[in-house]
Amino acid sequence: MRAGIAASSEQVALAVVHRSADGKPHLVHCAVAPAAMGYADGALRTLLRDFELGTAPVSAVIGANDYQLAQIPAPDVPEGEMRDAARWRMREVIDFALDDSTIDVFDVPERRDRAARRNLFAVATRGDVPRFIASSLHRLTRHLDVIDIPELCQRNLCTLMPQDAKGLACVMLREDHAQLVLVRQGRLFVARRFDFDTGLDLDGSRPDGRHLDAGALALELQRSIDYYETHFDQPAITDLLVAPASSLSPALTAEISSLTGLRVHPLVLQEHLDVSGQAQIPDGWLPTLAIGAALRTAEAAA
Repeated sequence: MRAGIAASSEQVALAVVHRSADGKPHLVHCAVAPAAMGYADGALRTLLRDFELGTAPVSAVIGANDYQLAQIPAPDVPEGEMRDAARWRMREVIDFALDDSTIDVFDVPERRDRAARRNLFAVATRGDVPRFIASSLHRLTRHLDVIDIPELCQRNLCTLMPQDAKGLACVMLREDHAQLVLVRQGRLFVARRFDFDTGLDLDGSRPDGRHLDAGALALELQRSIDYYETHFDQPAITDLLVAPASSLSPALTAEISSLTGLRVHPLVLQEHLDVSGQAQIPDGWLPTLAIGAALRTAEAAA
């Protein structure tokens, strides 16, 4: 069993996934609560109290504005020195000071040209955010073992889909940006973020709310997929997964499909994840990320 926790400036979400002996995931709990202080909010204590985790490990998801992810050439140093060397490489590609940042790295899949230099995904946090998350959660649970990034949570969600075997694009829509990942066989190949000039009305609560520009999204999708197919010599991606499921109307789904030629699938987790009788899946991107965090396995640690 593993718990996943994700927090925003307005809510906190908790999801718990149990894996059977054959590794099949079962969602046993998922809940969302208002929380103005993120991981430091008392609402999280209530969620954890209402569902006793025991010794289950816990994954927390870092906020979208608290880190940057980039691809860099792998420094020519021993593995034990890779993070320190990556810190110097990241100074050239990120837009904030690295003095107090936490740096982590994981492999980018091999390129078509196997003689090409190895690349890494490198993650840099804004300040010491991981320590703040850890100190907040350690007051509530002693079993926090991972602070994850949203891209890897999306990767975990993609592994639920049969299309993951041949390659799959997944876009998660939030109010101010879209996060795209391209995944095949549980491996993250491409991750890109597209910011919006003004907020999207994802829940229909604003009468004059702005809706998604399908043309702009289609263009970015096509550019990313072209890069994936040529740079990594991968078969064509034909399927796009969109989360949360409620963020696309049938008309918008049809428009994106028409512009890209992709088969567009809203992510309906109940169709791909066994859900215990008492569990419900709240709508929205935050509980979806929490479920993605809870789906983490040792095999898919990076």
